[in-house]
Amino acid sequence: MLLSADCPICGRPGGAPCAACASTLPAAPPLPPPPDVDRCLALLSFEGPAADLVAGLKYRNQRAPLAGLGRAMADRAQAAGGGVASTVTWIPTTPAHRRDRGFDQAQLLARHVASALRLPLARLLVRDPGPPQTGRRRVERLAGPRMRPVRRASGLVLAVDDVVTTGATASAAAASLRRAGADEVWVLAAARRGPQAHHGA
Repeated sequence: MLLSADCPICGRPGGAPCAACASTLPAAPPLPPPPDVDRCLALLSFEGPAADLVAGLKYRNQRAPLAGLGRAMADRAQAAGGGVASTVTWIPTTPAHRRDRGFDQAQLLARHVASALRLPLARLLVRDPGPPQTGRRRVERLAGPRMRPVRRASGLVLAVDDVVTTGATASAAAASLRRAGADEVWVLAAARRGPQAHHGA
C-alpha cells in the first residue's frame, strides 16, 4: 500500500500510508455477505486511522492513498478468486455528493482496482436521487438506496465501494446488477464497519 508521498496518517514522507502506519491498520472483520451479494470482501476495518484514511478520500479529496488502496484491494480480490471477473464496476455515490465533491470516490478506487487486475472497467449502475446513507438511522439505511442498471452485465461482476456498513447499498447494487444479467456479484470495499456501527452505507 505504499506510494511516494507524505503519509496521510502520521505526516511523514515515504508512503501513503507509510510502512509503519500501514502495518497498524486493522483488517476488515469477517462478516457474511449482504442479500444478493455472493461475496463481500473488504480490506480494512473502518476504525481509527483506517477510518481517517478512507474518510480523507471520501470527504477531503485526499487522493494520495488511492493507488496503494487500489492495489491492495485488487490483491484481496485476487486471493479470493475474483481476478477472473468479467467486469469491474463501482457502486455510485448520490448525485448530490458527486456534484458537491466533483468526483465519486468509489469510481476512483475502481479504476485502480481494474488496472491492477487488468480487467475492464465499466459504468453499470446509476443511483437515483435520494438522501445519502451516512447520518440516517439504521432502520432507514436498511431500506437501501435505489439503483438502476445502465447497460448489460454478464459473468462475475466485481463492484467496488469505499465503505460497507449495513450492506443495504451493496444489496441494492447487486440486485440491479443481477437484473442487468450478471451471474455473480462480488462487492469489494476499501473498508467495512463491524456490526455495531451506526453510520454509513
